[in-house]
Amino acid sequence: MAQPDDPRKVDPRKVKVIVELIDHTAKIAELNDRGDLRARLATARIRIADPQIRVVIAGQLKQGKSQLLNSLLNMPVARVGDDETTALVTIVSYAEEASARLVVAPRPGGTEPEVIEIPVADIKTDLRRAPAAGGREVIRVEVSAPSPLLKGGLAFVDTPGVGGHGQPHLSATLGLLPDADAMLMISDTSQEFTEPEMRFIRQAHEICPVGAVIATKTDLYPHWRQVVDTDIAHLQRAGLAELPVIPASSLLRSHAVTHNDKELNEESNFPAIVKFLSEKVLSRENDRVRDQVIGDIAAAAEHLTMAISSELSAINDPDDVRRLTQDLERRKEEAQEALAHSALWQQILNDGISDLTADVDHDLRSRFRNISQHAERVIDSCDPTVHWAEIGADVENAVATAVGDNFVWAYQRAEALAEEVARTFVAAGLDAVEMPEVSAREMGAGFEGLKSLAKLESKPIGVGHKAITSMRGSYGGVLMFGMLTSVAGLGMFNPLSLGAGLLLGRKAYKEDMENRMLRVRNEAKTNLRRFVDDVMFVVSKESRDRLKGVQRQMRDHYREIANQTTRSLNESLHAAMAAARLEETERNTRVRELERQLNILRQVTDNVEKLRTTRPAAATG
Repeated sequence: MAQPDDPRKVDPRKVKVIVELIDHTAKIAELNDRGDLRARLATARIRIADPQIRVVIAGQLKQGKSQLLNSLLNMPVARVGDDETTALVTIVSYAEEASARLVVAPRPGGTEPEVIEIPVADIKTDLRRAPAAGGREVIRVEVSAPSPLLKGGLAFVDTPGVGGHGQPHLSATLGLLPDADAMLMISDTSQEFTEPEMRFIRQAHEICPVGAVIATKTDLYPHWRQVVDTDIAHLQRAGLAELPVIPASSLLRSHAVTHNDKELNEESNFPAIVKFLSEKVLSRENDRVRDQVIGDIAAAAEHLTMAISSELSAINDPDDVRRLTQDLERRKEEAQEALAHSALWQQILNDGISDLTADVDHDLRSRFRNISQHAERVIDSCDPTVHWAEIGADVENAVATAVGDNFVWAYQRAEALAEEVARTFVAAGLDAVEMPEVSAREMGAGFEGLKSLAKLESKPIGVGHKAITSMRGSYGGVLMFGMLTSVAGLGMFNPLSLGAGLLLGRKAYKEDMENRMLRVRNEAKTNLRRFVDDVMFVVSKESRDRLKGVQRQMRDHYREIANQTTRSLNESLHAAMAAARLEETERNTRVRELERQLNILRQVTDNVEKLRTTRPAAATG
């Protein structure tokens, strides 16, 4: 049995050791006819052997995300331009030769997305309606590039901008973060963090705690240092002081690479970004996959140790078989009571999902209600026909932010529920219970396709309309008072009639303006409520569907654990009873084999404990 490698070597995660532990445990599972455990270990082996370290590049529109990625890799792998260039998620990974692919929606009747090869030059164009897709939806773009930075396993995920009209890509970007190893938040130095940016950084950090803020375009703005200092102060006030802020210039980096200018490259500050990726990301400080795989190994070793120890005890002490059998029968009954279909974990899961669904829905409605109330107060304090575009943008951004906050909260509550269910298994006597991975594919959802806030049919009143309204009121006042004063011998037009006309004209104008403003504000509030109801209808359905998916994911995960535990107890019981019937020669041979297997499992367990207590160190090779 190999011991964990020297941490100074190039395998900081101890992948070779973990794979070896999986292989040893799988062989013993095969010897004991445990196909369920072998399948679980095979899945774990695939996951730990995946060399990719995913880094999500996110930020608002036109902050320089794609240009930064191109400069970082020293080659054009993402589309850049003056419009919204990154409209599709683009995944860039390593290959000896450059290539590009579209991942499109399945054909009618199909279940799996289809991968279509495209020329590398096509990545400079808008691929949302690429002819190669044949009219089907393009899900993402995958690009392979021979960049040395990618050779260590890094894979960059360039995302669409999360700002703009209603922040249409916000939820989709957040949905990528649970599967990410790190995040680079891009914000240019033209101004300090905006409120939407700070909210997005907070939301993203709660899901993916390893990350950095890249302050771009320092070559364009002379006062970028003050902006960076202000951004750092904002992060500190928000409790995000651990997020580093790295100023950088993609343009200087490109010039440095073109002219092979090391001094200019240092001035671009791109070496600081590479250093962060090397020390914080490649070291996998937050390696959830590794932790889950180690948990798989520990759980499988525990199940196998239970069965082998029971059989070995029965062989070594035949007179004690009855006591052992009774003990196993008792444990089997207790486990079946705790792990049956109607067991406590099922109740906690079902009740927890019901409570979570209700709480998430209530939280979303509460957020939308506050948005509506605030917007209505704004409408009552101004002329909506003049400020409607500003009001609409604020409402759409507030709604998008509320959806993002609600998503993050639901994700965290789902993880907490998974931990609560796991505790019921520990209470039932299991020491190693693997936590399910709350998949981003189940939790993540984009809410594109929503209608925008409707336009107001009413328009700002013109000068002509104001004049006509005033003249209409004045004309009636002049006629009425002119006829009264004519009885006294005065003319139709006299100071009294003209003064009265002026007063009545002003009164008529004021009443007309008030009535018109009341109608406009009512129309604005109706449009607002219709928009919020429309978003609530779509988001509520998506939220319920996500939580149903999470429930099925947890149910299948813990049901598999329950079945494995029950089977382990059954195997232990059968092994103990069979051991009592063995002949002496067979018994001696079997004892040696069981002791060999048990010794391997002990070493596996010891190595797992060592791996759990030591975090990966950054590779220096």
